[in-house]
Amino acid sequence: MRKIVFTFLLIAMVLALKSQNTTSRLSMVSEGETLFFNFNSFEKYRNGMSLSTIATVYFIDTTNVGVQTALLWELDVKASTANIVGDYGNTLPLSTIEIEVSGNDVTALYNGPLALTNVDNVHLVQNGAQTPGSFTTLTLTYHVGTTTPLLGEKPDYYFVDILYTLQPQ
Repeated sequence: MRKIVFTFLLIAMVLALKSQNTTSRLSMVSEGETLFFNFNSFEKYRNGMSLSTIATVYFIDTTNVGVQTALLWELDVKASTANIVGDYGNTLPLSTIEIEVSGNDVTALYNGPLALTNVDNVHLVQNGAQTPGSFTTLTLTYHVGTTTPLLGEKPDYYFVDILYTLQPQ
């Protein structure tokens, strides 16, 4: 038994000495996963309403330690379905929701407000630049019913999943 354990430890030590701990990761962290829009007044039905959340984009790169190379990134957005679906079978067009983004990255091109679609490659942010260890704070603002009024729509509990894709350019 001692020989097996010793051999295992020896192999683990050799692998630890030969392996390199290199990673490169671009990530986005958001403060909230679910937003509720409660249209409980005539004013909200007529003019719509807006809510904002904060998200942080960060880049970790240990592949070139000591070399600060910027990574250009883009943030895409789309809905998972063709319509906003209600619990009672009613639907609203995706264009009922518009998404706008702002942030502290001066090189980024912020597009919007953009009407929500279920089409791939709708660029909410382009040319975002991250150096390793840096953070970009984004404010995502959702406008519901501001361009496409909700007056005359059937009351329901509507929901839609919004998918964000953060990727290098």
